[in-house]
Amino acid sequence: MSGQLRRREFLASGVGVAAAALSSSSTLRAQGANDRIGLAIIGCGARGPYLLQQALNAAPGRIQVVAICDVWSVARERLAARVSEELGQKPRLVSRHEDVMAMPDVDGVIIATPDFGHCPQLIDAVKAGKDAFVEKPLTNRLEDAVAALDAVEQSDRIVQVGTQRRNLADFQFAADYVGSGALGKICKVETAWNRNVASWNRPYDMVRREDVDWEQYQVYLPKIEFNPERYRRWQWFHDYTTGLVGLLGSHMIDVAAWFMDDPFPVNAVALGGIKTWKDGREISDTTEYVFEYPKEWICTFSSRLGSGPEEDFEVFYGLDRKLDSRDWVSRPASHVRPPDAKDIPLDVPKQVEHAHVGNWLDCMRSRKQPNAPIGAGYAHAVACCLGREAERTGRKMKYDAATRQIVEA
Repeated sequence: MSGQLRRREFLASGVGVAAAALSSSSTLRAQGANDRIGLAIIGCGARGPYLLQQALNAAPGRIQVVAICDVWSVARERLAARVSEELGQKPRLVSRHEDVMAMPDVDGVIIATPDFGHCPQLIDAVKAGKDAFVEKPLTNRLEDAVAALDAVEQSDRIVQVGTQRRNLADFQFAADYVGSGALGKICKVETAWNRNVASWNRPYDMVRREDVDWEQYQVYLPKIEFNPERYRRWQWFHDYTTGLVGLLGSHMIDVAAWFMDDPFPVNAVALGGIKTWKDGREISDTTEYVFEYPKEWICTFSSRLGSGPEEDFEVFYGLDRKLDSRDWVSRPASHVRPPDAKDIPLDVPKQVEHAHVGNWLDCMRSRKQPNAPIGAGYAHAVACCLGREAERTGRKMKYDAATRQIVEA
């Protein structure tokens, strides 16, 4: 192979047919004028309104916002005002997701709450007969992911997990390229997401006790007195998240397992600590994780909040070639380059920003499985929980697939 790998040439080889089909814009097919999808938004922070906008972009004129749910009245009223102004719709406002599940005109829910609430809300949704889009990471506790996986698989509901790279056209194209064997035997996938900022250091002085359904927010956690910092900066605390491996790493780890067609890690080791931001956070701001997979390859995830460049990437190292997601150029693996060795830029297709939510909406109508189904979410949950336990214990930890538990290796 030499020169640029053209998309039409790749498709002609038969390897990229699926990528071509998936990269087209996902929008709902024509419906009757009154045939709308009734959606409810559960969680009105940054992601809930964003995902609602993606749904509106993917299915213009086809979305009815039936309900807006958030434990903080300020957040739900703010989103409701936008919906009223921009769409002329008057959604119902509630603080408890159970009230949403009882609404017969809700077809699907978008779950964009903190990580620890995802699985309990997802389980309630599918049991109530609702389709669901649930943000990543799927959970911060493996037992919740197990329960959610079982609940979804025992239902006929359409569930999409928020690892949106599975609906990005360049990643779909690259997944088929890697799957074709073009890189040779792959021994390692290196991933990272770095920032130079005290992430999630949000102000909380505007959050008043009378405006928050604090009992609902705590779900299954031991009950504590109202703490606005733990509400607004939940990403800082072990009760609510796996830390950087889930908050950021779930995206890259999902890509690695997807491209390699090898979902569950066997073992993990990790190191991490608070090296830069001494601001009251419990989770590490600098971490390194190493995962071992059954098909004889290793995945690493590195994350730091104390220094840039602010980027995320995956690099696939094969015996013959390596592929870097930052530029999608396939390069010879050896530093001793043969005379005919060529860098091969992949001619990846253009992106459709709303494709991930659009894929879910399409599947709500077709009843086909979406591109990031519950099984994919469970797989990244295993990795994130495994990495978290390795970091917190300082020991090598193992995922026991037979019992679906994490144990010391």
